[in-house]
Amino acid sequence: MAYWHAVPYQLRAFLGRALLNIQHTLWYYLIVVAVFFSAWLLLRRWPGRRARLQRTTVGHRQIGREMLTSIGSIVILANLIPLLFLFGLGRYTQFYRDIDEYGWAYLVASIGLMIVIQDTYFYWTHRLMHHRRLFRWFHRTHHRSTNPNPWTTYSIGPLEAVVDSLAGVLILMLIPTTGLALFIFTWINTAYAVYTHLGYELLPAGTGNHWLGRWINTSVAHNDHHARAHYNYGWYFLFWDRLMGTVDPQYSQRFRQRINVT
Repeated sequence: MAYWHAVPYQLRAFLGRALLNIQHTLWYYLIVVAVFFSAWLLLRRWPGRRARLQRTTVGHRQIGREMLTSIGSIVILANLIPLLFLFGLGRYTQFYRDIDEYGWAYLVASIGLMIVIQDTYFYWTHRLMHHRRLFRWFHRTHHRSTNPNPWTTYSIGPLEAVVDSLAGVLILMLIPTTGLALFIFTWINTAYAVYTHLGYELLPAGTGNHWLGRWINTSVAHNDHHARAHYNYGWYFLFWDRLMGTVDPQYSQRFRQRINVT
């Protein structure tokens, strides 16, 4: 304890917040993953209406590896932004505390803006990490799971965790953002990421051809990305994929075929 009191107060305060951030992020992730993993187990045991997106099963060794890898990424995801704030990032952001400053309507709209920024940032950084000179350093850990499940979501290497965390920095710098909006966005972000790694599709069979559904990233789309490490780079949407010609040409057909049990 004597050594602890010798540590500068600012550093002690940051370390305390870091542990709290890890705890919060871990709880977000575990709650969301627990819900989706329960659904995954039920669908696996009683497939009924939904087929597994890949014929092969996910082994216990893969799940164990993913859970261990996720620990390191959660530490980074939880603490990179607070660490940057410690070094003065706050002065460059548009963070505000009083919701009445912009109103509730803007708070709701800001969450939508965060989703758009997140999707755009992720698409372009994701494509960049697939470059042959960067893949092994940034994205290889995540793609070790060619058949994803809910535990695959945060199974990423430390450099990719840093890149992914910077999406939050970009959001804080681009738009006025308050704590409640960030809290809601974090839950949405985590839930959607876990859904796309589910290994089963929850949306209706016509989604891939629907005028609106064709723009939405799905579990089918991201599962194909893991299986072939090509096409379908988006997070929430397929807008950038369709605009840039990186959506799977057979996506609509694959979607209908792969979610129906015959």
